[in-house]
Amino acid sequence: MKALMRWMGATLCVFALAICASAQSSGVVPGLDKALASISIRHADRTVLGEDVVHYRFDVVVGPGRYDVIRLHRIVREKKPYQPIHTVGGVLLLPGDPNFFEAIFMAPLISKVPAWDHSIAVFLAKNKVDVWGMDYSWALVPAKKTNFKFMKDWGVERDSQHAQIALSLARAIRGATGQGSSRIELLGFSYGGIVTYAVAGEETQQPRRLRNVKGMIILDVAMKLKEEAYRSYYCSLAASDQANLDAGVYNDDSGLILKSLSDLALSAPDDPSENIPGTTNYQAALMFGTSTELLTGQFWHFIGGYLDENGIPSDLRYTDSRLWVDLLGDIPPHLPMKSDFDTDALFCDAIPVPFDDHLSQIAVPILYAGAAGGFGKTGYYSTTLTASTDITKFTVQLQPDDQRAVDFGHADNVLARDADKLVWKPILDWIVAHR
Repeated sequence: MKALMRWMGATLCVFALAICASAQSSGVVPGLDKALASISIRHADRTVLGEDVVHYRFDVVVGPGRYDVIRLHRIVREKKPYQPIHTVGGVLLLPGDPNFFEAIFMAPLISKVPAWDHSIAVFLAKNKVDVWGMDYSWALVPAKKTNFKFMKDWGVERDSQHAQIALSLARAIRGATGQGSSRIELLGFSYGGIVTYAVAGEETQQPRRLRNVKGMIILDVAMKLKEEAYRSYYCSLAASDQANLDAGVYNDDSGLILKSLSDLALSAPDDPSENIPGTTNYQAALMFGTSTELLTGQFWHFIGGYLDENGIPSDLRYTDSRLWVDLLGDIPPHLPMKSDFDTDALFCDAIPVPFDDHLSQIAVPILYAGAAGGFGKTGYYSTTLTASTDITKFTVQLQPDDQRAVDFGHADNVLARDADKLVWKPILDWIVAHR
């Protein structure tokens, strides 16, 4: 630990310079300067994952409030402790909601099912990419918390400001550890893709010297929906979110519900489910992932499964079922209702949101990776609304068009047994091609 703190002392000098430079953009990103002035690192640790791949974690204070803390991750190969190999580039990964970075991007840390190196973060690191990630501040709020007034205004804008801080810090530490401090790629999965668009859009209003994003990797999500039926669905959700906010309900406790599904699936797998009648507890946990369209009415599902005529799964097709159940048991307990409203209003497209104002000015290279059972090709439309002239897109489809309900799903992109070949390798190739 002493060695780590000495190493941190050296990097913080560079980080301070980066923050001072960012602060010169006063007024460009509302509220960002105030957050930058409050930054400090509260805790840091280092863990060897396997071979020469290590995992750093930094708890970064980003404001004066008790829960104004984000967690920054770094996964990188090292020649010796605290000395990374020369990498081909850097990328920062933003998880979805409600997700922890480690659970969705480093599944072997929360489940014994996959091999230690079967995760997108370690896959990229083993291939000489300097991998970074961020846990949103809301993901670190403890389960026992009951008063959520502090979350009232926590939404996409706040998370995008924190992502900018994470990017600045990642670039500073990269520079201090011999990787250079040039801009890096930003990868967003699901909700993280929306934050990625928001960050890149806001950066169009900053001088080029202050921009952090080299390119965008959008993992199975849209910023705008072309299909009227889909927009209408999300308009109804946005109205419900607004009603909750008006009633003083500032948190979404979906994480607690999902953990309950996981706990019951593991402790009493064959007992009848009280959550989804007609299923066992284990089937209920799987069904939340495989039959999301049936349960909620949305047009996409999380994971592809083997379904009977009633949409009840017997198993999963692409992701190990136990891994999925383990993931549900490792979900942030609380999510801001404001972020629910922001995303639903964004997809509705009839309710103004401020974080899409500069979508048409985004000109950085874009890679879109979709899943046929997830957002899939629906996400292509958003890329056409930007000013980018370097757009690459692909969708993993493993079933015929009429079998979309059981095709490769939203979360299969990061959890599936063959995700390394189907999704991660094309992402790696794109990063290398854009170094």
